[in-house]
Amino acid sequence: MLILCPVKEQNPFQSPYLCLKKKRFFMRRWIRFLILAFVGWGWGACVGGGADRSDREVDSTWVPLYETQYAERFAVLGDPTSGETVLRVLNPWQGAEGTTFDYRLVEDTTARLRTNEIRWPIRSAVCLSSSHVAFLDAVGAVGTVRGVSGRDFITNPAVHRAEVREVGYDNQLDYETLVALQPDVVFLYGLTGANSAAETLNRLGIPVIYVADYVENTPLGRAEWIIPFGLLVGRLDEAVGRFMEIEENYKAIGEQVALSTTEAKRPAVMLNAPYRDVWYLPGDRNYLVRLLDDAGGDYLGRGDDSDRSRPVSAEEALLLLVQADYWLNPGQATSLAQLRADNRRFATLPVVRRGRVYNNNARTTAQGGSDFWESGAVRPDVVLADLVRILHPELLPNHDLYYFRALE
Repeated sequence: MLILCPVKEQNPFQSPYLCLKKKRFFMRRWIRFLILAFVGWGWGACVGGGADRSDREVDSTWVPLYETQYAERFAVLGDPTSGETVLRVLNPWQGAEGTTFDYRLVEDTTARLRTNEIRWPIRSAVCLSSSHVAFLDAVGAVGTVRGVSGRDFITNPAVHRAEVREVGYDNQLDYETLVALQPDVVFLYGLTGANSAAETLNRLGIPVIYVADYVENTPLGRAEWIIPFGLLVGRLDEAVGRFMEIEENYKAIGEQVALSTTEAKRPAVMLNAPYRDVWYLPGDRNYLVRLLDDAGGDYLGRGDDSDRSRPVSAEEALLLLVQADYWLNPGQATSLAQLRADNRRFATLPVVRRGRVYNNNARTTAQGGSDFWESGAVRPDVVLADLVRILHPELLPNHDLYYFRALE
C-alpha cells in the first residue's frame, strides 16, 4: 500500500517521494495535500492568467505526485519550480513503445487552451469507451458526461439522460455534435495506432486525453486508472480511497485462494469461443489470464508468453476444451441450447454435459453491451469474487454472481 512520505525540507513540494505502508489516513492526507499544492496554491503565478503559463519541458526535475503500484501507462508529475501538474500517459496502444503524451492541467479559466492543456477541474466530458464512463462514475463524477460513443451499448443509466448525446463511432464521429457540446475533454483510446480523431479534435479546439486502461495487463493496473480520472475532476482524494478499497478487497480474496488451494486443486479452464472457425486464446500475460490465476484456475490455453490473443484452429481448441472443468466466456451464448445449436460437437463435451459453462453477460443492454467490459474494469475485486465463486464455491459461499452467470 502506498503512503506519501514528506522529506524533511522547508519546501514540502521539492522532494516528495513514496514508500510502502498500510495507513489509509496518511495516504489520503498527503496525496491530497501535495496535489492541491501543485494544482492550487502553486498555480497563481504561473497559469492563472493564461499568458503567463509555463512552457517548461517536462523532464527529470519533475517529481511524482502519485506513484503507481500496478499501472504502467500513466504518471502524475509536478514541477517544483512552476507549480504545474502534468498527467503523463505512456504507450497508450499496443505497439506504441516510446509514445508519451503530457497533459498540463490548467486552472479553470476562459483563456484559450493550447494543445495538450486541460482545463482543471473538468466539468464536462465525452467518453469514447464505456469504461471511461465507469471510471467517472466510480469517483462520483458521472454527471460530467455530456456525450458517449455507443450509447445503446452502455449499461450505466446515467448516460441515458436526455442531455447525454450520442457522438458516433470510430471514423464516423459526429464532429458537429462534438463542437456543439464543447466538452472540457474527450477521452479516447488507440487500438494499434494513434486515434485519427485526436488530430481533428485538436484542430477544432477540443482537448483530448488518451486513456490506456485497456492496455494494462493486470487487473489492479486497470483499476488504478481511477486515479487520473479522480485527478481530472478534482476528486483525487476520493479516487485514492476508492482504489485502496478495491485493492484491499482483491488482495484479501487472492490470499484466501492462495491459502486454500494447491496446484492439484486448480480446475482446468477454457476461455472464449470460435469466431468464423478461428479460436482466439489470450496470451499468458493477458488481463483475463491474470484474473484466472488469482482465482485459482488452471488456464488450458497457456503457451504464449505475451498479452495478446493468438488464433488457433477450432479443432485444436476443441482438444483443449475436452480437458476443461469449466468453460468461461463462450462468445455471445446465453444458454447451453444455443451453444449446442452453434456447434453440434459442443453437445458431447463433458464440461457442457455437466453444466459448467459460465458467461460474463449477466449485465447487458438490449443491444448486447456488457457491463463486464464497463464497470468490470474498475471493479476487478468483484470480477475475482465471481471467478472464485465459480471455481471454488466453498471459499465464497455467500457471494452472488454479479458479472457472470451459469448457462442453462
